[in-house]
Amino acid sequence: MAQGFLKSFDNKLEVHSAGTSPATRVNPGAVKVMAEVGIDISMNSPKHVDEYLGDQWDYVITVCDDANETCPFFIGKVRHRLHMGFEDPSKVTGPDEFILSEFRRVRDEIKTEFFKFYITNLKINQSYPMDDAKGLVKEKYGQIAVQSLPAGSSSCCGPSCCGDGADYVIFSEDYKNLNGYDPEADLGLGCGIPTEFAGIKTGDTVVDLGSGAGNDCFVARALTGDTGSVIGIDMTEQMIEKARNNVKKLGYSNVEFRLGDIEDMPVISDSTDVVISNCVLNLVPDKGKAFSEIFRILKPGGHLSVSDIVLRGELPEKIMHAAEMYAGCVSGAIEIEEYLRLMTQAGLTNLLIQKEKTIIIPDEIMLKYLNPSELTDFRKSNTGIYSITVYAEKPF
Repeated sequence: MAQGFLKSFDNKLEVHSAGTSPATRVNPGAVKVMAEVGIDISMNSPKHVDEYLGDQWDYVITVCDDANETCPFFIGKVRHRLHMGFEDPSKVTGPDEFILSEFRRVRDEIKTEFFKFYITNLKINQSYPMDDAKGLVKEKYGQIAVQSLPAGSSSCCGPSCCGDGADYVIFSEDYKNLNGYDPEADLGLGCGIPTEFAGIKTGDTVVDLGSGAGNDCFVARALTGDTGSVIGIDMTEQMIEKARNNVKKLGYSNVEFRLGDIEDMPVISDSTDVVISNCVLNLVPDKGKAFSEIFRILKPGGHLSVSDIVLRGELPEKIMHAAEMYAGCVSGAIEIEEYLRLMTQAGLTNLLIQKEKTIIIPDEIMLKYLNPSELTDFRKSNTGIYSITVYAEKPF
């Protein structure tokens, strides 16, 4: 099960599973409960550790329960040895449903612990080229989508996901009292609540950019009612899958999710009453193209309300070139005057900043990239990081 989860986190990893007394086949209970979470391990075959003694390994992780047995010691070439003890559900006796429930319990424990291992030891040590910003963002948000953690407990680049980057708990706002709110769709990834200011009316067609698991779409749907329609667009396959599962569970027939790029939206021109977005446009490399696409899909007289991260002043160069801080919606942010200029350049009018709040990135995060002296200089500078919600219209 651990092998299956690690490969699901990143299929580029080379992962093997072995034991000192391997069975002839993978336990059917393990196969069944892993299939329940979309991971097929039925084709895996147990191996003996002797097969791997001649290879160099970055990590060898023992998973046996110390209370039940003494774990074997792998004598091959290993850089790091770790132990994570889990009970062996194959040794449980009782009714079939009870045995399966134990497999599920251990499965979930393995997923949680190995995701922490993956993020702490593997993911944060990878370097991401800043010229592949989209690939970076897609990968990071794909990780979030598969976590399936409670609302608000994860963040793009907080400790539970991406390790050393900006934590969305700093940015996110509370949706819990809004009509249409669905906890399973709230991944704590926003920096505002654009639907509060969007002026969505009954019967409107609404497009949400970077729709994630569907949180803002479902709140927008409560405002459009049954006669309106809501379209969520996201470039991350895992997010689209999660959102579609959520809408199926909720039974909405007028909410759909489309896989697509904000710089080239799968939406016809002049078809949309309201565009919303929540802490997403700062992640788009070509923001001018994104605003042009928004203008294209809006009906004449339509409008947008988007929440985003912007700057006043300049970030330190080390922050600007930190890939983790890009995915965390910090280093991809631009100065507010430039942000508004790009909206105007795209043809949008009657711009209005509806809400603004200051964002303070904690020292412990900033010190991952700056030394203490550099951090002191930054705090003394006039640079500010802000969450804003902006309104604009497409003229008739």
